[in-house]
Amino acid sequence: MKKTKITLLATGLVVAAAALSACGNSSTTSSAKVLKVGDFKVAYDNKAKPIKGGELNVAYESDSPFKAQWLGGLSDDATFAAMSAPSGGALFNVNSAFKIQKGGPADITFDKDAKTATVTLRKDLKWSDGSEVTAKDYEFQYEIIANPAYGSSRWTDSLSNIVGMDDFHTGKAKTISGITYPDGENGKVVKIQFKDNKPGFTQSGNGYFLESAVPYNYLKDVAPKDLASSPKTTTKPLVFGPFKPVNIVTGESIKYVPNEYYYGEKPKLKSIIYSTVSTAKAVSAMKAGKYDVINGMANSQYKQVKDVKGYVTLGNQALYISLMYYNLGHYDTAKSVNIQDRKTPLQDQAVRQAVAYARNVAEVDAKFSNGLSTPANGMIPPIFKQFTDPSAKAYEKQNLDKAKKLLENDGWKVNKSTGYREKDGKELSLVYAARQGDANQETIAQNYIQQWKKIGAKVTLYNGKLMEFNSWVDHMTTPPGANDWDITDGAWSLSSEPSQQDLFSAAAPYNFGHFNDPQITKDLNDIDSEKSEDPTYRKQAFVTYSNDMVKKAYVVPTNFSISYTPVNKRVTGMTLDYGDNYGWSEIGVSSNTPASK
Repeated sequence: MKKTKITLLATGLVVAAAALSACGNSSTTSSAKVLKVGDFKVAYDNKAKPIKGGELNVAYESDSPFKAQWLGGLSDDATFAAMSAPSGGALFNVNSAFKIQKGGPADITFDKDAKTATVTLRKDLKWSDGSEVTAKDYEFQYEIIANPAYGSSRWTDSLSNIVGMDDFHTGKAKTISGITYPDGENGKVVKIQFKDNKPGFTQSGNGYFLESAVPYNYLKDVAPKDLASSPKTTTKPLVFGPFKPVNIVTGESIKYVPNEYYYGEKPKLKSIIYSTVSTAKAVSAMKAGKYDVINGMANSQYKQVKDVKGYVTLGNQALYISLMYYNLGHYDTAKSVNIQDRKTPLQDQAVRQAVAYARNVAEVDAKFSNGLSTPANGMIPPIFKQFTDPSAKAYEKQNLDKAKKLLENDGWKVNKSTGYREKDGKELSLVYAARQGDANQETIAQNYIQQWKKIGAKVTLYNGKLMEFNSWVDHMTTPPGANDWDITDGAWSLSSEPSQQDLFSAAAPYNFGHFNDPQITKDLNDIDSEKSEDPTYRKQAFVTYSNDMVKKAYVVPTNFSISYTPVNKRVTGMTLDYGDNYGWSEIGVSSNTPASK
């Protein structure tokens, strides 16, 4: 199952399961080779044949209702990203290393000398109402993201590399001059003119061009301000994948049936019911055989589910990182840039480092993750091992003495009557916007507050409690940003191209701590420069970026993860291989009732 965009996860202890929905065997994957990650198999080889007319029950573990939004440019929710997967959406096929391959809904080719890309849609690619997917449908996604009137949070510096995008984004032009239609808007070919070639062009999720399409003729009459709430994008969408949604119970479930206009192999299932299940009920629901597959289960639940009769547990390296953020500024919507101007003691690097060193992340992982999470030693997950330095160090180990020394040297002295530090007459008092998650989140948040107290930092929860996930997302991502929090945690289901321009560039709305540092900008640009077409150079650029981010501590890496997915033994054609491209049409069930042993 491929993954091509970044999405927010509901909890730092949840695996990156937005990338790991139930999927079937790809024609590009060898069935003779048994893939393993740690102790986990990546695929389940059920020898039984799928029955006709089977129904698959899939769940995503979440304590917050999902927000249905079928346009990727308007959605940030990893829960819904997983739950919408049966409908397709990705235009380009990939291999297990996320390199773009030919043969998908569309192909893309590059002319390095001309600095162009040509996207060619399949001739038989249609929307679920039978209308053609056209060149204009591909281009319209760019308009939705670049035009501020639509309210997308996915505009970044990366897209500025397309000629004319900046002028369109700022309102200086009514069209994007760098995107043209060799065969007309109703044709199947789009040409993109870039300012510069980028080393990640052949990697899915690079952010320099889009990998999806939207039905322009279906949506063109909806006002930009109304598009995100329109039934045409929330409850009555058009899709081009193997399944189409026919019943959406807002926030709870989606029913799919086969899309009769799908270009590929006819699905083996009659229907899919994809539901959310609460953290408290997920394990008991699995033991009762209610679901064939459960995505997004917390690492803390692994011991409870790994030996449940009738199930196997698959796993893979996760496209995942969790981070601690500091609130340092705001987002200037007029200029599309983060401004690091907030008055806070966290503007001092020493304070940021001290707060980071005070956390006991390794101890928390050992107690709650069942060995599936590891303290992060940098910004790039180990799934991208070709771009990491395994010997690098970050804030994996708690060091209270170092934290105290950093604060002491920065002029923060302990007030013996309160036990908290002060400087220039002001107490080191911070607000922690911790989020709801599994049953351990309150314990973990209070634990960190106690660790910070040990170094003399007074930290309190936002409004005295954990924030509900959807409220937290709105609070963090709605520009210009709120001034009522100091520390928060973010967990990301990451893009399949490791450049983090979309997360931390000066223009990235997802940079919700709003730091803006010329050195980090230089590092990010270096990763995506033409020099980085040399793999050795690009690896060093990534290492430099990660080291600089760790030192400056605008955000602090917390965890990497191995993800796991329980699968009922009646399921056929199941794999978590990232190179799987046709999973939902291949997956089936071998009986009408779930396996129980």
